[in-house]
Amino acid sequence: MLKLANLSVILCFLFVLSANADFLPKDNSDDFGLKYGESIAGMTPTNPKIDGKLDDWRHAVWVAFNSEKELLRGKGSWKGEDDLTMTWSTMYDEKNFYFAAAVRDDLFAPAANPDQPWAGDTIFLYVDWEKLRAGVPVFKPNFARINNKALVTDFSGIKNANLPNSDIAITPTPDLGKGGMIYEVAMPFDWITEEKIGNGTEIGFTPGYEEGTDNPEKRPAEVFMCWNGLNPDDSANLGTLKFGGPLSVNSNGKLTIIWAQLKLSGI
Repeated sequence: MLKLANLSVILCFLFVLSANADFLPKDNSDDFGLKYGESIAGMTPTNPKIDGKLDDWRHAVWVAFNSEKELLRGKGSWKGEDDLTMTWSTMYDEKNFYFAAAVRDDLFAPAANPDQPWAGDTIFLYVDWEKLRAGVPVFKPNFARINNKALVTDFSGIKNANLPNSDIAITPTPDLGKGGMIYEVAMPFDWITEEKIGNGTEIGFTPGYEEGTDNPEKRPAEVFMCWNGLNPDDSANLGTLKFGGPLSVNSNGKLTIIWAQLKLSGI
């Protein structure tokens, strides 16, 4: 009986550990009836804490870049999901646009120069707020961890001096591989667009992950992953991000599920 009691205590302890484990996302876009190249930014009921942990993102819509289809560069050098994948999501509230990503990587090799983050491992966002589908995306922020410091840089045509003050955390995450990282960013709408963003707004959007070449031990060719493996500096190649309604407390968003059902029914 004592052994059984001890076993019960151990199992209970393991269950508590499992329940409290940090959330690591998986692609759930199919649950929302989304086509390839589509995503949804749900309205978050509470502001996520920008701490490099994704527990505040459990109910968000997640998309994975995890196949050769997403390779703009790196065909022949990309070795599969354990080599590099990015699972990403967006949310928003009345004041802020939020972006998060879980990057599985076997080796993190950042740039040495903060002014050239593309020389190492980094994330760009490409945003066409008006969904014009023409020209260069008007908004192009960059997220990088260089010299153990998380940085936001604005590579938009018209740079915003406020943008580097955005909240950002980039945290090493061994559960995602030796070079695994979690990215989490909050950017005030007042700093990034003059457009009125709300439920039903659609924009052109894609993130891009750059695996650079600063580290001589890395594979000889750089890798760049984005939707369709097409140049995201051309707005015509961007995917679609729709801003949906409030996320619910369960595993799906109430209003985004309704939108997905309407899409599937052809309405």
